[in-house]
Amino acid sequence: MNDAHLRALDESAPGLVAAAHVVGSAALDDHQPGSDLDLVVELSRPPTPADLAALAAAQTLDLDVVYLVDGEPGPWARDGEFRVSGGEVTPVVLLQLNEHSTTLRGARPSFEVTRAEVEDYCRRNLVEYWRPLVELAAAATGPGFPQGVLWIAFGPARQWHTIRTGGIVSKSRAGELAAAHWPDLAGELLDLVAARRGADVELTAAHREAAVELGRRVLAEV
Repeated sequence: MNDAHLRALDESAPGLVAAAHVVGSAALDDHQPGSDLDLVVELSRPPTPADLAALAAAQTLDLDVVYLVDGEPGPWARDGEFRVSGGEVTPVVLLQLNEHSTTLRGARPSFEVTRAEVEDYCRRNLVEYWRPLVELAAAATGPGFPQGVLWIAFGPARQWHTIRTGGIVSKSRAGELAAAHWPDLAGELLDLVAARRGADVELTAAHREAAVELGRRVLAEV
């Protein structure tokens, strides 16, 4: 799980990494080929200019990482692009760090986060981020592009599950739970789950429509 990233930092900035934790799909047994690896790294000290240069040099295209300094987000990187500040760790990520992360180094994480904070974040994220995307997908013509359909189908479903239960599930599991909750959408949603897991499934306009309808139902509930 990206031991190469930690080795590179150990060589160029000895002692900088105090702890490292995998989150996201890889920690939820749902990582798919080609997906990025999500990593949260706790730094042992405020990074010096030399440390920042080491962090920048260690980035890879398949790594999404945020670095914590004294427990607060600092530098971060995505798709190989490094930024010295402005990282974010949401309440959902804090919950996953506590309950569903894989620790590569250091102590197991134990961050303060409440269920109310997690639910509030999910509701805001659904309205501010997902609602516009769902409506954009609804206005599209044709079957749409597969990755876009998968993104729309599973993102709102994960937030919906967390709001209802306080727990975190993978994208694939969220699709399965949504299919069980709304049987009239089950055929298309389970096809999308299978496609995410690598099955040769032809995605059609019906799958896009089911993903849009699922997003609208989730938004109606919250």
